[in-house]
Amino acid sequence: MGLAPFFDRARQSAAQVLRDFDPGAFEKRLDEVTVTIAFDTHAATCLEGVAALDLSTRLIARLYPRVRVLSLGGDHAHADELIVLLRAINPNVEIVDLPVGEDIVVVAGVTEAPAGRVIYMGSDRWIARVGTARPLGFGTSTNPFGAGAAACIAVANVFRAVFTGWLTRPDLDEDLTISLLNFATGEDAANGDLPTGMDIGLAQLVGVGAIGNAFVWAMSKLQCVAGHLHLIDHEQVELTNLQRYVLPTMADEGAVKVDVAVAAMQGGGISATAFRSTWAEYVQDPAHRACELVAVALDTARDRVQVQSSLPRRIVNSWTQAGDLGISRHEFDGEDACLACLYLPDSARRNEDEIVLEELGFPPEQKMEIRSMLHFGTPVSEHFARLVASQLGIAVDVLLPFVGLPLRAFRQKAICGNAIMRAKDGGGADVEVPMAFQSALAGVMLAAEVVASGSVLRSAPVRGRTTIDLMRRLPGHISYPARKGTNGTARCICQDADYLDVYRDKYSA
Repeated sequence: MGLAPFFDRARQSAAQVLRDFDPGAFEKRLDEVTVTIAFDTHAATCLEGVAALDLSTRLIARLYPRVRVLSLGGDHAHADELIVLLRAINPNVEIVDLPVGEDIVVVAGVTEAPAGRVIYMGSDRWIARVGTARPLGFGTSTNPFGAGAAACIAVANVFRAVFTGWLTRPDLDEDLTISLLNFATGEDAANGDLPTGMDIGLAQLVGVGAIGNAFVWAMSKLQCVAGHLHLIDHEQVELTNLQRYVLPTMADEGAVKVDVAVAAMQGGGISATAFRSTWAEYVQDPAHRACELVAVALDTARDRVQVQSSLPRRIVNSWTQAGDLGISRHEFDGEDACLACLYLPDSARRNEDEIVLEELGFPPEQKMEIRSMLHFGTPVSEHFARLVASQLGIAVDVLLPFVGLPLRAFRQKAICGNAIMRAKDGGGADVEVPMAFQSALAGVMLAAEVVASGSVLRSAPVRGRTTIDLMRRLPGHISYPARKGTNGTARCICQDADYLDVYRDKYSA
């Protein structure tokens, strides 16, 4: 079976969304299925169709070991391109000419699929369409947002079709229409052309991880929109990242994340500059302190609050979590919640040393040692690795490759990187790892909001939060208000007079 080199991470993601998860049964189910990517000449010759095929292929390659690429109109050259992409992401993937076992088919275009359980995807500018009854077709625009969203939702439907018996609500989206212009569904879904000569100006993307990758993917497809992005992230691409990052292939392991992202932006209308740094390091430069629009694709509440405390004029935030994904919109001085409002703690938070202590299985009396190692960046010794292996009951060989790294990096690779999970053969859900299609949709939505919020297309502003659960059929309403404060108390920085004075002085011009 053609499982990807990073399959352990994919298995860990699935464990968080499937009931009664069993690793052996999960692999067996994957071996029973052929996922077919089918398209016709209509899809292969319009930019929206090509974009949807590209993203859906990138997502399918990250989980499914057996794939068929089926041209419904004789376009074998484009089929070959998709096969090359599949193999670049998963060199072990089995490419078949005929379905082996159950056939689940994703169709792009205006042609009906010949057989199998079929999921159709289509788009028209800002609008994504997914259904099971008939081909949906694509528009002729250069707008990638509807196409990108359609790809993510279609691949989520593939997952629900494959694992029907393991999901609480496995129904497919039989006839879905959703707009990434006003984030409404059905008849309320708004649409329009991108304005001629549109320029989004300068925007910052902080965090080029799974969501940030999809953000960059969408922005790279914009041909007729100008602007400039600052891409901010200090990390490199790890093997386990490939489970849900849509841009890198196996050849990019070890590359700098922002460099991969800048390379992906080449040739589009929007240019990009890489900043290999944290947000705190980025805003130390006086030229970077007055930010008009920041797109946030970070992992932790602390990092999000840090971005808000640097007082950008506007923020668009994105997230994935066990139950849903989404974006939220924030201004600091107004009635709606700022970004920090959404992440105010409702109880005491554990310190980092306490979290690491528990993860590594050490007793409480070693907390000061852990705290010191974190503070000073102390490299992990072989003796320390052997202690961790002993405490967790795993072979030390699993941890020896990470000896010499600072403790934070050791934790990232051993715990977050799934080495310990793999050694325990659990595929468990101790570390939250979204499915690739969840992170990708959040990133496409984030990019769409950055472009749409600065356009004249919206008849009314979209405020608050937009939330989607891809493990169930989409409901009729997905956007909700977000008000300031928690429990009626004024604890957030956006309700502090000093912060408000600084913000108002900063943007008074």
